[in-house]
Amino acid sequence: MVKKDLWIEELKALEESGDAIMSLISERNQLLRSGGDAMKMSARIRQSQNNFTYDLAALERDLENSHNSKKLSPKEYERRKNLLNEANIRKQEIQKAFENKEKRSLLSSSSGISNPGYEPEETEDTVGYSNQELVQQQQDIIRNQDQGLQKIAQIVRRQKEIGIAIGDEIDGQNEIIDDLNERTEATSSRINRQTRGIKHVSRKEGSVCGYWTAIILLFVAIIAVVIWKIFG
Repeated sequence: MVKKDLWIEELKALEESGDAIMSLISERNQLLRSGGDAMKMSARIRQSQNNFTYDLAALERDLENSHNSKKLSPKEYERRKNLLNEANIRKQEIQKAFENKEKRSLLSSSSGISNPGYEPEETEDTVGYSNQELVQQQQDIIRNQDQGLQKIAQIVRRQKEIGIAIGDEIDGQNEIIDDLNERTEATSSRINRQTRGIKHVSRKEGSVCGYWTAIILLFVAIIAVVIWKIFG
């Protein structure tokens, strides 16, 4: 019975893990195209990728240890080295397949378009950016928008305070005007009363003058009668 090579068995398991990850990515992409929630699937893929990377690094260490301890012939070492190179290429393909669709999802969310069939194209502003950089870019945009909204809110509050202050000033001026109107009316009433009093006094003075004129005329008449009787 031929003894199984544990390193080769682990490499085959790694290759199967890579195929499984690609299947998960395909399922995740279908969810993205249909507008479904792919967050849990994406998290599962990331964990599988981390496991893939860890297992690949372990195989590379085991290979180097076997090579240093002379357990492998140079030819077998090169063959296994080439197998690991293929595994690294597979790792890059998995990473690219995962990030490309996720990047398009990020671009779609940043463009505000939620059409499941829409596939946004990269622009000069997004080419060369990783997912983390795109997320950071989105966060910067949101942060700038929040700061802009805060400034607008401050301006609105300031305008409201100015409006309230103007309203209070107008109310104060109206109170002053009302007080002046009341004082003017009171003054007008006093003037009217004084005017009526003067007219009444004037009428009384006119009556007294008439009385004195009548008395003087009567006195003159009496004197005239007396003189007429004496000399008549």
